[in-house]
Parts: sequence; structure tokens; C-alpha cells
Amino acid sequence: MSDDFDKGDADFAGTQEIVDKPKGKGGGKAILGLLKWIAIGLGAVIFIIVIVVVTVSLLNRQAKPMTTVPTSEEYQRATPIWSTFTAIDQITTSTIDKEPWSVMIKLNLAYDPADKEIQTELTSRKYQIQDALRNFFSMKSIQVLMPDEERVLKEELREMLNRILTKPGIKDIYFQTFSRNQL
Repeated sequence: MSDDFDKGDADFAGTQEIVDKPKGKGGGKAILGLLKWIAIGLGAVIFIIVIVVVTVSLLNRQAKPMTTVPTSEEYQRATPIWSTFTAIDQITTSTIDKEPWSVMIKLNLAYDPADKEIQTELTSRKYQIQDALRNFFSMKSIQVLMPDEERVLKEELREMLNRILTKPGIKDIYFQTFSRNQL
């Protein structure tokens, strides 16, 4: 039997089968599949963006705006940083009431740091200011000197002290100590 194989049997020698291979048509299918997934991804991103925009616009339409700023004078702006004149001694006096109260006040005067003349004038008028403050507090009743009236009291003090000075330079009054004791 092995001799038949060596002689080139007609079954093997004469027939050559030609097998044709397909020519690279699978690459086109891969590109189409990739494009399909990219389109699905883009569609999902666009869908999410539309949902977010619609949701935010609905929420903004229903809610009050968060950017509303209170209009009261207290909230309009930050308090400026003033320089302070701290050389005024503590003032002790009694009120004008029938049953007088003892009042001890240590205050500081706020002024604009750019105004160089005001500090010199405050220093030169220190004793005049102290006397005016002692007189101011001794002419007041205890009801006017209570904590709930401090804002009005500070404004009166500021106006009174600015009248003493050559130009109104006192911007605010800061109470360092303010004690009230019944005698």
C-alpha cells in the first residue's frame, strides 16, 4: 500500500482543489459596529443634558431667587475698618434720675485713617472731649442709657463730638466698658 502512495496515485496527484479566501470584508462590519456604539453614547449624553436643563429650569421657576440681598442698612455692606482714638480716660458719673445710678464708661472714637488731622485734633482736645462726655452722661436718665438704646446714644454722642471738632471726623463710637449700677 505504501507503493501506491509513492507512485502518485491518480486520486491525489490529479486533483488540486483551489480554495478561495474571502477578501477582508469583516473590517467594514467592525467600523459599523463602532459607529453604532458611538451614536448610542452620544444619544445618551444628549438625553442626560436635556434632562438636566429641563430640571434646572423647572426648579428655578418654582423657587425664590437665592441672590436676593436684604435691603436694610445693616446688611448693605461691610463695616469699614476705622482707626481708633483710645486715649480717652474712663468716665464715671451719676444719672439725672431721682434715685441716681452710677455710670462708668470707657469709649473709643473711630475715625478715617486717611484723615491725618483728626488724630492730632483729638489728642489736643482730649480733656475737652472727656469733660463733654462726662457732662453728656450726667444729663441723661437711666432709661436712655440702657443697652437697647445704645444705637441712638452712639449717634447722639457722635453728633455732639463732631460739633466740638473743627470738621466732623468721628465716624463711630465704640464702648469698651459701659456699666450701670444703682446707688
